[in-house]
Amino acid sequence: MGFLVTSLIFAVIGVIACFCTLICCNRGASTNLFHLTLIITATICCWMMWAIVYLAQMKPLIVPILNDSE
Repeated sequence: MGFLVTSLIFAVIGVIACFCTLICCNRGASTNLFHLTLIITATICCWMMWAIVYLAQMKPLIVPILNDSE
């Protein structure tokens, strides 16, 4: 799967998690804001971790060095 498709999957999962939090944990305005902030932050952190690993594999910094003896 491509970079954009998987990024959209992360965005959809984040939106679904926000709606589930609003439905299941409706305890007031400030608490809802705190929960949404945590979910959005967690979604962005997970996406960034995936994106860094995915992009690092496209152009690796370290090139394998082959020995003549092998």
